[in-house]
Amino acid sequence: MKHDKKQHQIKKKIWKMPFLVDELFKDEDWRKFDGMAMEEPVPTETMKTLIQTAIQNQEKAQDRKELRRYRLVKLLRYSAAAAILLFFSFHFVTWWTKDSVVQPNVLRSAAKSVVEHKDTVWTSIENKNPRSIILDLPDGSHVRLFAQSHIRYVKNFVDNARDIELTGKAYFDVASDPKRPFSVLASGTKTTALGTSFTINTKLKHKAVTVALHTGKVLVSSLKNRFKQVFLADPGQKLTVDARGATKIDVVNKEKTLSMPGLSAPALLKLKNTPMPAVLQALEAAFKKQIHLGDKGIAAIHYTGEIDVHHDSLKDILTTICLINELRFVANADGSYTLYKQENTITEHLNN
Repeated sequence: MKHDKKQHQIKKKIWKMPFLVDELFKDEDWRKFDGMAMEEPVPTETMKTLIQTAIQNQEKAQDRKELRRYRLVKLLRYSAAAAILLFFSFHFVTWWTKDSVVQPNVLRSAAKSVVEHKDTVWTSIENKNPRSIILDLPDGSHVRLFAQSHIRYVKNFVDNARDIELTGKAYFDVASDPKRPFSVLASGTKTTALGTSFTINTKLKHKAVTVALHTGKVLVSSLKNRFKQVFLADPGQKLTVDARGATKIDVVNKEKTLSMPGLSAPALLKLKNTPMPAVLQALEAAFKKQIHLGDKGIAAIHYTGEIDVHHDSLKDILTTICLINELRFVANADGSYTLYKQENTITEHLNN
């Protein structure tokens, strides 16, 4: 059985590699060979031995060739894998380093500081109306969002901070909360306050940004270290930051009077559930300006709060009153003001 199997293997090898016959038996040997003298139809033992030896040598040579080829392919695969790993490792480190440098510290604390997890719920509001709208934030703060402006914040804010992104112009009346600073991120600046009111405008020429302080104090810093921190502590100050990071502080002219009958300086009006007509009469006396009611229903509104006519301008005071009561005012050509009901409230805006 083994003999037949070997013969079959020999025939198979010769069929696949006919050159073995030429190598083992030269032309001269073939010419001398007498096929009729063979007693058997199969090769002689000598021929079988020679063929087997040649086959074994060919197999060993083939095995060595295959082994070298396998080792070469394996080496190339490892080299390619190492090169790919090195390539991606380098680009990953480059990306990570770039991301860490570009992203400001504030982006790791709130709003954009939450690092935009997939489950983060954002509240985004854009005012496409020609007039400003009044927004009530979850923390009790109020925003007057001017036309063609946009704000975005994490719904209900986040754990330890209240951060808002602004594009355009907005007035902020911040609810006091010392444990949770209130910050507005706008055009590379960050304005932080605990409880105050201020206006930020990014809609100026040459990419300039202004921060106007109305009440309280604010700290303005750069998200990209383009300028040193600026502290605004006097209401009426306005900071301007240009595209190069240069800063300038101006004092806004105020419509105010330093004397008011029956009141000593500072002229602080403490009002509690006071009818709106009485509030406006006091303001008319303090600023020598007429204030009209554009809607009769405004007369039924009662106002509670403090008004400092010594430090606050009439426009700032009216802005605060309108924010709280969902009103708006218009400056007339004769210098007077008229109050109207706010038609574009946050509720109407969200329903559109």
